[in-house]
Amino acid sequence: MLYHDIFAMDSAKAVEYLIAVIFLFLFVPFWRYVNAERGVELAPLRAAEPAPGWLGQIAGWFHVPEHLHFHPGHSWARIGEGELVSVGIDDFANRLVGRAAVALPPVGSRLSQGERAWSLVSDGKSVDMLSPVDGIVVAVNERLRDAPDLVEQDPYGEGWLLEVRSPRIAANAKQLLRGSLARRWMEEASEGLQILMSPDLGRVYQDGGLPVSGMARNLDPARWDSIARRFLLT
Repeated sequence: MLYHDIFAMDSAKAVEYLIAVIFLFLFVPFWRYVNAERGVELAPLRAAEPAPGWLGQIAGWFHVPEHLHFHPGHSWARIGEGELVSVGIDDFANRLVGRAAVALPPVGSRLSQGERAWSLVSDGKSVDMLSPVDGIVVAVNERLRDAPDLVEQDPYGEGWLLEVRSPRIAANAKQLLRGSLARRWMEEASEGLQILMSPDLGRVYQDGGLPVSGMARNLDPARWDSIARRFLLT
């Protein structure tokens, strides 16, 4: 499990993340056991083809690039030179919410790891997301004003959201997930989503077996924001 990284967190945040992750880890095998008793056969997860320019691994359906650090709330951090960190949303959050405008904090805003930092806005509703790092916003992706679809098309590249100056990045990074740990976490998130949506899988899959963009809205147009908050920890 993820105890090694989780126990390195500040105590208050550690408790929140630990409860969320443990619930997910325990619920998946329990659901498997119950359905095995009923004789229900689970369909295997099918891996997606990597999008052009995405260098990384795939956990279930979702891309998990090796060079990024992931927050349990499905944001990511790319550590640059000095104290600069690029920040964005991961492929899971991207496909869960689908096409949405992003309400970003202005340059100069102070962010705190694990606290609300920006919002995804669609259909008159908004869903907050959590910052993966502490720091001050020094730049926002201005291209998103004219091309908001960049977030959906390339969440780990041209669709980045913020650049943050983070003096505590070394400490923050210890509280994030990377490599095999991140893939394990994303696999559990993938299975948790499959379990939640199993009665309505036809509405959230494309013909090729991959999840459609905006899975939460396809599942429940009236309460998609509640579904999204459940996975984004807000």
